[in-house]
Amino acid sequence: MIDQPTTELTILFADICRSTVLFDKLGDQAALNLVMQALEMAGELAEQNGGTVIGTIGDEVLCTFESPEAALITASQLHSQMHTNASMLEHQLAMRIGINSGAVVCVSANVYGDTVNMAARLAQQAKANQTLVSSTSTELVRENLRDQLRRVGPLSMQGKAGMIEVYELLEPDAGEAITEVAKTEDVPSRSFLMTARFRTRQMRFDPMLIRFLFGRGMDCDQTIDHPTISREHAEFLYRNGQFLLRDFSTNGSLVLQGNTVEKLHRSSIELRGSGRIFLGRTQNMHQFCIEYTVIGNG
Repeated sequence: MIDQPTTELTILFADICRSTVLFDKLGDQAALNLVMQALEMAGELAEQNGGTVIGTIGDEVLCTFESPEAALITASQLHSQMHTNASMLEHQLAMRIGINSGAVVCVSANVYGDTVNMAARLAQQAKANQTLVSSTSTELVRENLRDQLRRVGPLSMQGKAGMIEVYELLEPDAGEAITEVAKTEDVPSRSFLMTARFRTRQMRFDPMLIRFLFGRGMDCDQTIDHPTISREHAEFLYRNGQFLLRDFSTNGSLVLQGNTVEKLHRSSIELRGSGRIFLGRTQNMHQFCIEYTVIGNG
């Protein structure tokens, strides 16, 4: 058999999270319409940024780009548009995305090879609303744009010996999208940190925090099995010099901070000093209480 030529491309692999739950909840036709809308959105954004849609399989879409920057822009815009789409927000529809660059074999408008497989594995490792990027793609990104990528650390990948260096695309707040990959602030001293406690679990976060997710879903960092807790209820994250709580839920969260009580419903708040966060809606509001303290670096 004649060897097929290879081409250097960046691969974006996107997967809709928990689509099986969506079909159970909405029924086949309504769920399919929403899934197709999300896949079409991904394809349109890819083409607008100079990419090519190779195809869709079930709830997954595969796209190729000439540059990693174009793939990063597409991923950011896709997360943002899904956050602002009323139907997708209502049903907590989200994408997890993997991006990798390298040589691919092109045959009859399809792409094959380890570069494609790695992008798919990165998408499988990502959480909802998260884009994981290989070190290969990161090295190809223009140097002044790399601050938009934060190292997650070495991860184990199925089918790969050893650990693989992986980065995360830092996302703007929901409702915004990058039109070019912008520079973020330098990461401050690790003496700036936040501690938190949920029931008997003690947690400590520093500025390398990517996200820490609370919710009913089994893929959350802290699973809380209660009907008033959403599958992805709320998350801690660190962005632009601030520790934040971001709420995605149906029933919302209460934040008691100093003498102020804030009700969050699909919105964010900066966490300062010491306080308490009450998740969901129960007769005993302390049932799902998170105590936290943010310590400045002076």
